[in-house]
Amino acid sequence: MLSGLTDLSRYFRFQTAIGTPPRPALLLRMLCPTGTAFVATRDQTIVGHAMWAWAPGESTAELAAVIAEDDQRRGLGIRMLSIAAADAIAAGATHFLFVVSAANERSLRMIRRRWPDATVERDGALLSFTAPARVMAPSRPASWILAASSRGRRHPVMAGDTK
Repeated sequence: MLSGLTDLSRYFRFQTAIGTPPRPALLLRMLCPTGTAFVATRDQTIVGHAMWAWAPGESTAELAAVIAEDDQRRGLGIRMLSIAAADAIAAGATHFLFVVSAANERSLRMIRRRWPDATVERDGALLSFTAPARVMAPSRPASWILAASSRGRRHPVMAGDTK
């Protein structure tokens, strides 16, 4: 999935060039974070990845997602982030951290709309939002996401496909 993203989409997610194909160390961090990783599939192809990982700060979980080009702007990222947020809260997160490029207007709108009380700090081209941990309601249920945590468990959250 990462190799199929535009350079801009990869940059917005990782804030740096990641190469094609991505380095194995990057893939390992995505699939085995200090929290939990989730993938969405369609026809046995990964079309989305979301994760949360413990961040500096008391009970703060960083949330992040990346969605395949053809599946962007359909609500998949929101649904995946909702599942990751709920999992982080269940693990004890009281705050969320989002690190976003100042040029990533879609992600900025999503964060400001769903976490309007988030505080923001700028560091060059990056904006770091910190918000009280709460789950945003997805527009429809996610029925196609698989989770993998740093504790070695892999389990389907629900089964089905992304449509």
